[in-house]
Amino acid sequence: MTSSITLYLFGRFDVAAFRAFAESRARLVCIDMTTERMEGHAIVFLLRGAHALVGMFVMACVIGPASCVVSRWREAVA
Repeated sequence: MTSSITLYLFGRFDVAAFRAFAESRARLVCIDMTTERMEGHAIVFLLRGAHALVGMFVMACVIGPASCVVSRWREAVA
């Protein structure tokens, strides 16, 4: 089953590090990722792919790279 969601991440981000992290994880799990917003306090991605793989991507982003802290996140059907 294919999922399309908007992922909202809030916290403290090293934008360059998080962008590289997210792009590499999206390639790794073969999902489509479009960046809607990328700021030091908020990131928004549009995601499309197999439901389980989108879930894996979300969890990877919540853990994120060491230089970033996700304090909360929200998913919405795109």
